[in-house]
Amino acid sequence: MRLSLSILFLISVFLLQPLSAEELLTHYEQSGFTETPRHAEMVEYCHKLAEVSEFVQYSSFGTTPQGRELPLLIVDKSRKFEPTDDDRVKLMVIACIHPGESDGKDAGLMLIRDFVRDGSLNDDFDDVVLLFIPIFNVDGHEKYGPYNRINQNGPIEMGYRVTAQGYNLNRDFLKADAPEMRAWLKLFNKWLPDMFVDIHVTDGADYQYVVTYGIETHENMIEPVRGWINDAFLPHINNRMASHGFPLIPYVITRDYEHITNGLIGLIWSPRFSTGYGTLQNRPSLLVETHMLKDYRTRVDATKKLLEELITYLADSGTELREAVTTADRSAAEDLYESYYIIDYSRTQDTTEMLDFKGVDVSVQESDISGGDWIIWGNEPQDYRVPYSNDYTPNDSVVIPYAYIIPPEWMEEIELIEDHGVKIKRLDGKQTLRVEAYKFDNVKWYDAPFEGHPMIEEFEYEMISMNRTYPDNSAVIIMNQRANQVAIHLLEPRTRDSFIHWGFFNTIFGQKEYFE
Repeated sequence: MRLSLSILFLISVFLLQPLSAEELLTHYEQSGFTETPRHAEMVEYCHKLAEVSEFVQYSSFGTTPQGRELPLLIVDKSRKFEPTDDDRVKLMVIACIHPGESDGKDAGLMLIRDFVRDGSLNDDFDDVVLLFIPIFNVDGHEKYGPYNRINQNGPIEMGYRVTAQGYNLNRDFLKADAPEMRAWLKLFNKWLPDMFVDIHVTDGADYQYVVTYGIETHENMIEPVRGWINDAFLPHINNRMASHGFPLIPYVITRDYEHITNGLIGLIWSPRFSTGYGTLQNRPSLLVETHMLKDYRTRVDATKKLLEELITYLADSGTELREAVTTADRSAAEDLYESYYIIDYSRTQDTTEMLDFKGVDVSVQESDISGGDWIIWGNEPQDYRVPYSNDYTPNDSVVIPYAYIIPPEWMEEIELIEDHGVKIKRLDGKQTLRVEAYKFDNVKWYDAPFEGHPMIEEFEYEMISMNRTYPDNSAVIIMNQRANQVAIHLLEPRTRDSFIHWGFFNTIFGQKEYFE
């Protein structure tokens, strides 16, 4: 029966708006695989895909500060193009969060085109809904030029790293300063995808791999999602990509940049990054990092193959992921009052595993220009066996309160919390409550702002009990909900990306009258 339905779907795709193969070539293909389209060209092509297929919809999920639409392509064979309660896996793919790193845009457009034109992945899309954002940082994308990524091997021209307002969107997931990120948070919480992918291109070292990846595998990722990642997803995707000639390795961070044999380190990702933010939302978030020194066509091909394999795997095994995510959401929403929550981890320096690493020969010389070390990557493949440090232990925790209370004058912070999907109640009338509060002392700021914020580097504090009167309409966040982890990381001062650390509440530290 499924075969018959698949044939009918293919006929529907082909007959809705017949076009020749040449008419559906992407700008990237027409350029000989050396160029990536501008925003207007890409939007025009997305409209064409939606006109050709009844299973593809193009829309915008917001507007940038410079007035451009944030593009969204949805592949949905139910033709609802809205969240449903069925058993299909919802996959979100983000490209061009750093617009100079455009591999995901061209790979995703070709993947959807192959579905529309050739029926590729047709059966898989019975069980997967794809939300594809071809350009997230649209204003930065249109700051076009050949030198925005000067060491990157293609495309010929590309966009700029940050938004028109100067925000790096992949530092903005939790603090959400950028209007683009606020729009994305609304889209994310509307759909609550089961998994999302964020596609980048590396900086730094040379090696043989075309694709490296990041995904949270440590105990900060809630079970059973962590088990699905480590025991099911990673073994499968590693095997499949190796069979296509694209072996994978975790995102390469060297312990000593000049001597790769000294080893690599893994990360626990801060929630300012997409990978860490997915962890707070109980979702696997896959960071894809293609290698900037490989030619553009090779990088795009590898990205497309990874997305195809991911969609096929989710179609075949998506039930396990959906069950893991559902269980994780229920677990995160349990009443956690007075339980301990780990907010920080430290890497265990003396615990390593040995990792086979496909590198290249490398030497170090003194630079005639700077007098410093000049790392020279060679052309000869060199396989190493290197130590890999990726073991972490907890080093800080907090006791979770019954609720957090925020006076209504902090309306921007309250709105941001709600944008993250955290549910808020309001006090009905003025109330005096017995509360536990932080009292700060010896607050020290960094010398320079980061991402537009005068950030707090360190502080001392004590916990005090006090009676405090809260105004009518104060926000109350009861800690019994799916997004508990997001609330903790925003509101507990010691977390790395809290409101306090980012300086959202800096006005409380200033003396207002001379006698205070």
